[in-house]
Amino acid sequence: MQKYLPLGSIVRLRNGDTKLMIVSRFPIFENGGEVGYFEYSSCVYPTGIDGSQFYFFNAEDIDEVYFEGYVDIAEEEAQKIFDKERKNIAYPQFKVEKTKED
Repeated sequence: MQKYLPLGSIVRLRNGDTKLMIVSRFPIFENGGEVGYFEYSSCVYPTGIDGSQFYFFNAEDIDEVYFEGYVDIAEEEAQKIFDKERKNIAYPQFKVEKTKED
C-alpha cells in the first residue's frame, strides 16, 4: 500500500528552498484547458494560505520531509480509501514539469 503524507506535513520540493505545508490530497487542477490532478496541494509555511496561491506536486517531487502531519484512526482509514480508489480517478495525473505557467 502506498502511503500518502498526512495533511499538515511540511516538505521541500526538488530544486526548491521554500517549506510547503500539505493542505489537500488529490486536488483537481486545470492546465491549459485540460483537467487532471496532482497528489498534493500546499501553501507556503509558515505564512499559510494567501488568497488562491497554492502549489501542486506529486510525491516524486518531494526532496525532504521536515514534519509528518497528524495521524489518527480517520487518517488511517483515509489512507486505505486512497489506496483502493486511486485507480478509479477519471482524470490524468499531471507532472510538475509538464504544466504550463501563465
